[in-house]
Amino acid sequence: MRLYIEHNERNDSDMELMQAILERRSVRQFLDEPIPDQDLRDIIDAARWAPSASNQQMWKFVIIKNKTILAQMSQLVIDKIDKLSVESGRAELHGAKSYSTFFNQAPVTISVFMKPYGKNKSEEAFRSLGYSEQEIQRLRGYVDIQSIGAAIQNILLAAHVKGYGTCWMCAPNIAAPEIEKLLEAEEPWQLKALIPLGRPAQIPKPTSRKALDEILEIIG
Repeated sequence: MRLYIEHNERNDSDMELMQAILERRSVRQFLDEPIPDQDLRDIIDAARWAPSASNQQMWKFVIIKNKTILAQMSQLVIDKIDKLSVESGRAELHGAKSYSTFFNQAPVTISVFMKPYGKNKSEEAFRSLGYSEQEIQRLRGYVDIQSIGAAIQNILLAAHVKGYGTCWMCAPNIAAPEIEKLLEAEEPWQLKALIPLGRPAQIPKPTSRKALDEILEIIG
């Protein structure tokens, strides 16, 4: 199987799930081409159908096309890195700027927001026994984060099938409070990821993967 099929050779209706999974790449360079709103709606609709804990669907997606706002978001990340670098005395943090801000070069960026998982009986039982919030999350499995991850993966695959490149970015979260304020996000919504999206300027080569037997154990 070819790992990548050029867009003009692609038959979207015939692309199988495994082919999409194998072909998808993290794209960091984009063509300056507008993205039709209907394509964006289709991609977010795929995220809407991801599984979520107790079907709480604790996600919200803000799509940003405005270049001024994207530049402001990027500057907030840069300012936060500079501040952290000075306060920690770690000058090497400046190197994080390039891989934390390239989202501003994409035609659109999807901001992924999460509402923390609602309280349930088991969590309340743990609290009554004196468990810390960190211990509770460890035992509960961070179900809200897992739910958001499922929605993001659907976005990446749906975008790929349509011929777009994406990248799942968490590095900009260093300035999450500042970006939340800029985008006027209200409590309890929290920024969890940015996903730049556009036609790829180039397709990265496949990265290596661990051997299946290295990560798989079957207990019969």
